[in-house]
Amino acid sequence: MNRVGGILNPNPRRNRRGFTLVELMLVVIIIGVLAGIVIPRLAGRTQKASLAAAKMTVQGVSTSLEQFELDVQRFPSTEEGLSALLERPAALPEETVWNGPYLKEMPLDPWSRTLVYRYPGDKGVDFDLISMGPDGQLDTEDDVTNFRKEGESAE
Repeated sequence: MNRVGGILNPNPRRNRRGFTLVELMLVVIIIGVLAGIVIPRLAGRTQKASLAAAKMTVQGVSTSLEQFELDVQRFPSTEEGLSALLERPAALPEETVWNGPYLKEMPLDPWSRTLVYRYPGDKGVDFDLISMGPDGQLDTEDDVTNFRKEGESAE
């Protein structure tokens, strides 16, 4: 027995500072439960945020393409692609006004892939502009486009 403060202490281990194994395990379990609740919610929001960013990228590039068309009187060809928004296309006659660059850099979607551009568009709009979405596959349900897909309602 030890003396603590002038009295006998029957359990000298009781005055030690620190955490017991049970206390540490309890903290680990609580952190695990919280992570199990929070992480799935954040993961869903991350995908929604990425889709929203892809929509904004498609809209921004669409606006740049429309500005190009106002200046040049045509959209870039599929062969010229989106690079026509960064550098004057070689096929443009000298007298044609090109007020570019219309973009600062080649646009990438949130998944770091280039957008698919086709002119003329085959989806009922002047041009097709497509982010292949999270799956990276063209013409699937998760694509983000400048046109309304079949069965899709206007938002």
